[in-house]
Amino acid sequence: MTMRVQLSPTATLAYDAIGSGIPLLALHGAYSARAEVRGFLEPMLAERPVRRIYADLPGHGESRPSSGLRTPDDVLDLVDRLLEAETSGGRFLVLGHSFGGHFARAIAARHPDRVAGMALICSFVAGEQRTAESRVVRDDGASAALDPDRRSEYEGYFVVRTADTLERFRRAVIPATGDVDDETLEVAIAAGPHAADPDEVAVDAPVLVMSGRHDSWVGWERQERLGDLYPHATVVTAADAGHALPHERPGLVTALLCDWLDEIGV
Repeated sequence: MTMRVQLSPTATLAYDAIGSGIPLLALHGAYSARAEVRGFLEPMLAERPVRRIYADLPGHGESRPSSGLRTPDDVLDLVDRLLEAETSGGRFLVLGHSFGGHFARAIAARHPDRVAGMALICSFVAGEQRTAESRVVRDDGASAALDPDRRSEYEGYFVVRTADTLERFRRAVIPATGDVDDETLEVAIAAGPHAADPDEVAVDAPVLVMSGRHDSWVGWERQERLGDLYPHATVVTAADAGHALPHERPGLVTALLCDWLDEIGV
């Protein structure tokens, strides 16, 4: 069931929640929607005592229209409304994929004493981007079954192109793609500035940073350096994977997330 919080009639955040336990706010990347993160995360965490909260970032999915949001901190003000509704001022976990990882870090910078743990998957990190050279790790020809537009979308995202990743693309990625509010993306879904700079605020909680060695979207080198900022960080750069890491190496991502939750005590 879709729930909403809002700052104004044109500044809303749509989300849904599954399970019970410690709240975990999960955020997708730009030009996606909450269905993608839900699609890969549910099989990984369904047995854990975690209340998974999947939100559509403003300008995406059901969080439209969003023209009332004019800055990245407006987005965080709206997320604070969600946290108020779902956490009652208590501790929570936060997870982000791609640009959702940037907002996860910004949320943690706002609430460092309330964040019980943070997980970043192929996270965008502000600054000069040193992306990996685009290359195909494996291709069994499965994408030939797609129409040209879908094939271009799939091959632009996945470096592991097999029947398994094609099935995950169809199940988790395609349902999450659609129209976006370009104006909101331009002014609000941005790297900052933030009143609480995520590069200046340490988080004294278990942090998991996962990247793909062949990520030609956001790279992996800047992500590895996040280990210098977070004192309890586990930093993993996965071989033979790209920006679609949770779809291409789901076993590895599941194992790392479960270890992260064990460290937190969940």
